[in-house]
Amino acid sequence: MKSVTVNGQSTDISKYSHFHERRIQMTLERLADMGSKNIMELGSHPWAMTAALIDDPRFSVCSTISVEEELDWPDDIGVTARRYFLETESGNEAEFTNYSANVERTRVDISEKPDTVVACEIIEHLIRSPHMLLLNANHWLAKGGSLFLTTPNGLQFTNPFRRKLRMPAYRRIVYSRHTYLYDLEGLKDLVEKCGFSVEEAGYWHVYRRVGRTVFYDCLARLPSRYFADRFERTLLIVAKKKKTLNVL
Repeated sequence: MKSVTVNGQSTDISKYSHFHERRIQMTLERLADMGSKNIMELGSHPWAMTAALIDDPRFSVCSTISVEEELDWPDDIGVTARRYFLETESGNEAEFTNYSANVERTRVDISEKPDTVVACEIIEHLIRSPHMLLLNANHWLAKGGSLFLTTPNGLQFTNPFRRKLRMPAYRRIVYSRHTYLYDLEGLKDLVEKCGFSVEEAGYWHVYRRVGRTVFYDCLARLPSRYFADRFERTLLIVAKKKKTLNVL
């Protein structure tokens, strides 16, 4: 079992880490290439990515955003700031502020000054105002600060050879499902409208397929953009804050 200890309570992250391990490790390398050091991470629970950042001496986690309340409908919950203590399986420890807030409903003020906001596999879970996440990121960053954003490719064939829904029809906790799905140009446009200059927008091959589905990876690498649109799984945006923007 792989676990982290958060505020004295052990959390099993084995399943999450197994599925996302390659994406997490590749994210760390990309953040290092960007020169990122002081990180604010969105959607931290179950803390696997946070633990990886803490284990890597190149980075410091200054704060996180993670709604820890057990609510079926975490709509307007306000903002709660609480000091968190995390110990990784490797024995590394860190203390940081976690903000419990709904980032698509509330403008969140923080005291920390991150140089990079990381939002991996988060924006697709928002249900009504995904641009508010990006405006919050704009609010937290100084001019020139970095946004690192990944999300599933909304144009991909989830299974080209049989019918399959893009998302579950129902989840008891609404934020556990994928609601907003993006194509690359649409996501880039949204990020730019929220005060950022996009430095890189593309597909990111971070989730390995297994079994017969490895054939899809071969199709994704064919020269035509059509095949990347239909068979790549993950979108990547790297952007810099260009100007302060509070509303669209």
